[in-house]
Amino acid sequence: MTHKAYGLVNGQRTEFVAALRQSSETSEALQVAMVVPLSYEDIVAVFYVVIKGGAQLSELDADYARQVLFDTLLNDSADVIEEAQLTIEETEPGTDEYALIQAIRAKVAEVFAPVNAPAPRRVRGELVGVSR
Repeated sequence: MTHKAYGLVNGQRTEFVAALRQSSETSEALQVAMVVPLSYEDIVAVFYVVIKGGAQLSELDADYARQVLFDTLLNDSADVIEEAQLTIEETEPGTDEYALIQAIRAKVAEVFAPVNAPAPRRVRGELVGVSR
């Protein structure tokens, strides 16, 4: 049985497979929600891990990129992503690796560029659409 998980990035709902539940026969007991603030460079490191694992940059359209982001954050360790961040920081300009990182940065900007969020509004005296 495949258990689907859901996440939200820039207001876009994304469905992905939670690997830890992928083959589980046990019933779901609860749901966990988190807010994980990420910089664009954090996302670059996530995609670097994915590409070094065999994915192609050209595969990362908006929908798949969000799925990969959630999948990697949930299923890979923070140590793996931090190691990628350190590798990226140490990469010398003019190398093939640097060109790859620049291409990943461009893809991240393309897919995750700021979106125009709806303006906050009041409903029954409460401010709606504002993070607290």
